[in-house]
Amino acid sequence: MIAGFFKIAGFVLLVLGLALPAFAQDSGTTNSAASFVTAISADSLKKIGKHEFLKKKLGNEDDLRSLCSGLKACLNVDFEGCFEEDLKPWPKVKYNDEFCAPYKEIVSRGFNPDPKQPMVYEVFARLGRKYRAIYVNEGTLPLNEDVISYLFDNMPFTAQLINAYLDENYTLEYTHRNRRFFNGSNGRSLSGEFYWALQDSAGTKLGLRNLFFGYGHAKVLKWSLHGTAIAYLDMDPVSRTKLKYKLTAIVFPANSVLNSIMQMGVFKKVVNEKIDHIVGDVKKAAGKYFSGDKEPMLKNASLKSVDNIQYVLDFESVVNGAPWKLGDFEKVQKERVAQRKQDLDAVPIIVKDNQVLEEKNE
Repeated sequence: MIAGFFKIAGFVLLVLGLALPAFAQDSGTTNSAASFVTAISADSLKKIGKHEFLKKKLGNEDDLRSLCSGLKACLNVDFEGCFEEDLKPWPKVKYNDEFCAPYKEIVSRGFNPDPKQPMVYEVFARLGRKYRAIYVNEGTLPLNEDVISYLFDNMPFTAQLINAYLDENYTLEYTHRNRRFFNGSNGRSLSGEFYWALQDSAGTKLGLRNLFFGYGHAKVLKWSLHGTAIAYLDMDPVSRTKLKYKLTAIVFPANSVLNSIMQMGVFKKVVNEKIDHIVGDVKKAAGKYFSGDKEPMLKNASLKSVDNIQYVLDFESVVNGAPWKLGDFEKVQKERVAQRKQDLDAVPIIVKDNQVLEEKNE
């Protein structure tokens, strides 16, 4: 395909080159034509370069076509770097309202097909694939908006807190300094690496309107699976101490066999049970904590580090009514570092020689 494009581009340049002598009679026209040829060449090479970048970024031509064709069919977007062949719809995909709904959903939330935005290539390439399975899980959590914001804002501490109360092996760790990329595991059958794409969909309800994209690994029944998913997590307070949530996950099976398995009622039931189990762990840990049982938290070895002792104090403060929003963690940490530096600068310096001199005078 690329070789063919080079031939076409070369033919165009050849035709223009043969025409140049005819314009040579007018020096101004000659310069103009020469500039035009240069522009065509530069644009062609630039487009080829972007196309190659997309293919390298996504790893294969099928995902490249899924990216280009899906955006064109569902959003009428000609993504930069896509050739005409890439924009052709997949023959067995029905680009109807149902198929295009996730495109419109994530765009309405604020995740636009902007090449400068992280993970745009990967997200829209997955959405353009033929197969997908959708899972929805709804329920409530015994937490208020400030508490859930603190727990989201300090994920490693959250995992350690659950482990302290339930003797489990949850892990949550940030993998980038912007705290939007993280990995996690329930210590049993689920693990993954994720990007927190949106924390306030459509610019509203910070921490309560979320969009995630990630690579997951799961053991479900007799199958060991891995793949990618897009998930919306929406939460709303229903009382002073309770939130309702709705988790919608769109998973992308790699082939028709996996797609058939993941559409099975029994499979979806097991997946929902796994999600319910995690939510249940959060509820159990929260139930023990809010009942006044602080012993597991105070005795847990991992929570006795200097940092975690401070986090326990912060958490207690939020539970007792202090406000907390996403992003406050980094703000507070910077303030504490600045305060420690200020305190150190304020400590008087005692010179030993002066002390000796004062002692002799006495």
